[in-house]
Amino acid sequence: MAIHVLDSYVSLDDYAKLCGISRRSVLNRIRSGTVRGIIVDGTYAVSPELNPPKSFAHHKFKKTKGGAVDIYPELRAVVAWCNKKDIRSYPFLRAIITGKIDGWVLAGEVFARVSDLEAFRKNNGK
Repeated sequence: MAIHVLDSYVSLDDYAKLCGISRRSVLNRIRSGTVRGIIVDGTYAVSPELNPPKSFAHHKFKKTKGGAVDIYPELRAVVAWCNKKDIRSYPFLRAIITGKIDGWVLAGEVFARVSDLEAFRKNNGK
């Protein structure tokens, strides 16, 4: 088991700072197709390499044929998943760090497969 770090993606807030615009403007650009991003369990991420930061993006600019694409539908944000279940997230995060569960780090958030989280919860009596 391993921790996979997707460091080519940044959060919407970080991308907005790079562009010098608001977070809402980045979401509008994703929706209109001028910026391509990914979404994993409700968390948006944008690659600055694929979408060079621009402070001004006119609607006549070339579209990226995108928006937000869910490329990892089986992943869940560990802390948010634990909060919904009303359980502590530390054992799950510790299991990711020690290699008992595969983990992904994307835009400052830790993700894991929902099946792995449920199996860990069942086996450890949480």
